[in-house]
Amino acid sequence: MQGTLPSQEIEKLIADGCVTSSAQIKPEQVQPSSLDLTLSRRAFSMPGSLMPLQGERVTDLIERYSRYPIDLKEPGVLVRDNVYLILLAERMNLPEGVAAYANNKSSTGRIDLQTRVLCDGNPRYDKIPEGYSGELWLEVIPKSFDVKVRAGDSLNQTIFYQGRNLLNGPELSQLVHSQVVLYDPQGNPVGTERHLMDDGLLMTLDIEQPVAGFKARKSIRPIDFAAMGQHDPKEFFEPIERPSTGTLFLSQGDFYIFSTYEYVSVPPDYAVEMLPYDTSAGEFRAHYAGFFDPGFGYGEKGEVKGTPAVLEVRPYEDDLIVRHRQPVCKMAYEKLTARPSKLYGVGVRSNYAAQRGPRLSKFFRQ
Repeated sequence: MQGTLPSQEIEKLIADGCVTSSAQIKPEQVQPSSLDLTLSRRAFSMPGSLMPLQGERVTDLIERYSRYPIDLKEPGVLVRDNVYLILLAERMNLPEGVAAYANNKSSTGRIDLQTRVLCDGNPRYDKIPEGYSGELWLEVIPKSFDVKVRAGDSLNQTIFYQGRNLLNGPELSQLVHSQVVLYDPQGNPVGTERHLMDDGLLMTLDIEQPVAGFKARKSIRPIDFAAMGQHDPKEFFEPIERPSTGTLFLSQGDFYIFSTYEYVSVPPDYAVEMLPYDTSAGEFRAHYAGFFDPGFGYGEKGEVKGTPAVLEVRPYEDDLIVRHRQPVCKMAYEKLTARPSKLYGVGVRSNYAAQRGPRLSKFFRQ
């Protein structure tokens, strides 16, 4: 059966030696449909972002272009707007028919820390080819803040799949007519006709909340990945009050945190990836972290009436004016090969299962 692998199949890949680690893969790294990847000690400062060509190893690039090595056995500070390559502790020896796709963790995206996986001989970011055997490297670019990391920290995650089974238009229509997957902030089902697109559900911006969002501010302090829940949010973000006009002005190059008006629900047999809505709607990145595990906004038996998605927004080419209920992204549903043995927010440590509004990363005091 085609689709994304659930937690028990990821655990089988680990047990069969298809995913190994220079450290020990901890049980909590396995999420309902994804695996948290971790940093090794070996890191390098690079002069810019780059990727290998076919037949080229990542270590070839490091030998040719790196500026200096970094040992992350002890905590090291990665400086804003600099590029780093860090060897991941996990190594892949994927069986034929199985490939992987990586993305930022939600907590990483919410501090504007860009990560992209590189693997040998593959000139594409975050795509781990079917049957790949070898090392994985992580390109890390802090965009708004310095960050302090060490070996064992987790910045990104990956899904494994046997042919991604993204729902097409008719399949998505069938899903939303068979069960509720979108709610409004009061917990009422949202009519899906206006939200149905060819390959996803349209999500809109909510800026009619007491705190409409947050804007990153300059800080002299790094965000320490070991200090969960200990950073003062006022040092790193300024809150944006609800605009009286229903309109916000976003400055080019600045980083913002917002949330969707719609509350999304991910039933147990599915996973979701957040995708850009349409580049013609404005040149800004609507997210870094794109994976929503089975059970997000659903609970064990559908008792949770959805959870809003948090948006990481950066206008790139121009200043941007945004309004309440403006389309910002879409949710693409994909089928799992089987129901996972664990669900997000149900017996799994989940930092954002109960999030409401534009919640900051787990590194900050709430």
